[in-house]
Amino acid sequence: MKTILCLITLTISLSANAITPITRKKLGISQLFSDHMVLQQKTKVNIWGWSPAGQTVIVAASWGKKATIVANADGKWKVKLITPAAGGPYTIVIKTKVSEINIKDVLIGEVWLASGQSNMDIPLKGWPPGDTIFNSALEIRNANYPVIRFMKVPFGISATPQDSTGGKWVTTTPETAGNFSATAYFYARALYQKLKVPIGIIQSSIGGTPAEAWTSKGYLTKIGDFNETMKEQDTARQHSAKLNSNSPTVLFNAMINPLIPYTIKGVIWYQGESNVGRAEQYKKLFPIMIADWRNQWGYELPFYYVQIAPFLYSAPDQREQSQKLRDAQRYALKLPKTGMVTTLDIGYLKTAHPPYKQEVGNRLARFALKNEYGMNQVASGPLYKKTRVSGNKLIVEFESVGSGLKASPKGLDNFEIAGADKIYVKAKAEIVGDKLVVTSPQIANPVYVRYAWSDGSNASLFNEEGLPAATFTSEED
Repeated sequence: MKTILCLITLTISLSANAITPITRKKLGISQLFSDHMVLQQKTKVNIWGWSPAGQTVIVAASWGKKATIVANADGKWKVKLITPAAGGPYTIVIKTKVSEINIKDVLIGEVWLASGQSNMDIPLKGWPPGDTIFNSALEIRNANYPVIRFMKVPFGISATPQDSTGGKWVTTTPETAGNFSATAYFYARALYQKLKVPIGIIQSSIGGTPAEAWTSKGYLTKIGDFNETMKEQDTARQHSAKLNSNSPTVLFNAMINPLIPYTIKGVIWYQGESNVGRAEQYKKLFPIMIADWRNQWGYELPFYYVQIAPFLYSAPDQREQSQKLRDAQRYALKLPKTGMVTTLDIGYLKTAHPPYKQEVGNRLARFALKNEYGMNQVASGPLYKKTRVSGNKLIVEFESVGSGLKASPKGLDNFEIAGADKIYVKAKAEIVGDKLVVTSPQIANPVYVRYAWSDGSNASLFNEEGLPAATFTSEED
C-alpha cells in the first residue's frame, strides 16, 4: 500500500540522473514536439530545437504558416509559429538543407500544464489496493476522447536546470487513459465537453514532493529559508553526492525547466500535503513558486489549484496541522488570475488521496471556463472576507457567495469563536442574508472566529451552487 503521502524515498546520484546532453551535430527538436501533440490555438507558439551552428532551419505547418531561423553559435534555435483556431489534424515539417523532421497528427486547441504531488499524480486506474478512484473501471471504459492528448514528463531530479526531457504525446482511449492523472483527465474532459476543442495536458507531477522542489533557485533564494540547503547542494554536487525528490529546486530543474517555453494556456496544481507542518512558510513559498513559473514563461499564466483535503495525519508533529496549510493556501488568492478548489466536502479521512477526482477536475474546470473562456458561472465556494463585532456576536462576510449561502443538510457546524485570549470554543452559526452570525454563550466579548479548523473537519457551509466554503481564521484579517 502506498504511504499516506506517497513519499518518494528513491535517491539518485547526480551522475546517474543527469539528462543526456543534447548533441547538436544534426537537426533535432525537443520531445515535446512529436506526433499527436496539441498546440495552443490562435497565438504564436514557441518551437525550438538544435542543429549545426549557422544552419538555416525552416518550420512549416500544413495550415499555411511557416517560420525561418538560423541556429546560433551553440546550435540552438527557436521560432514562433502562428496557430489557427482549434482544429486538425495537421502536419509540421522542420527542415534544413540536409535534414528533415515530420510531425504528424498535430491538433490545435487548449494546452494546460498539470503539476503537483500525489493527488495530481495518481492515475485514473488508481494505486491498488490502497488508493482508488471512484468509478475507475467505468471511467476508463468510457475514456474514448481522441482529441484529448496527454504528455507525461518522466520522473527526474537534477541539481541544475535541464533543457530536455523524455515522454511522448498519447491520445485518450480506454487502453491508455488508466495511466493518465485522474485529476487532469477529469479537468480535460470537463473542458472538452464545454468547449468542443482539442485539449492537451502536459503532466509533470510526482508524489511526496514539497513546493520548494518545484521552485527555481533564483526565486527560492528570495524567501531565504532554503539558502543554506541550496549551498550544501552546490557543494555536494561537486562530489557527486545524492539528492532526492524533496531537495529544493531539483524537480523544477528536471521536470519544469525542460517545458519552458512550450506555449500553454495555464496551470492546474494539486499539492501541499508534503508541506503540512510548515504553513507559515508556505504562505510565502507557494506565491513565490507561482510568480517564478510566470516569470519563466514570460506571461501571467492562469494558475488554478486545489486545497488539500481533510485527513487524519498520523505523524505526531503533523496532528492538527493540515488546517493551517489549507488556510495558507488561501493566501495565494491575493495573486491575480488564481483560483482555489475547496475539497472539505469530498475528503476521505482514511487517506490523503480522496477518491472523488471527478469533482476535483470539474471544479478546477469551472475556474478556467469562467475566467479564460468567458462562461457565466460561479467558480468558487464562499471565501472569508472580514469579520465585525456586534455586541456578543460576530458578523462574518464572504466573497463568492454566488446565489446565496446555504447550510449542509446536517446544519452549520465546525465554527469556533474566541475572545482576545484566543481560547476557542464551539460556536453557533446562523445564515442571515449573505452573512453569518456566530455566537457562543461562553464568550461575552468575541473577537475571533474560525471554521473547519482541524485535520478531520468537513464542510457545513456552501453557496447555493453547491460549492463549499474554505477553511479560514479571522486572526489575520
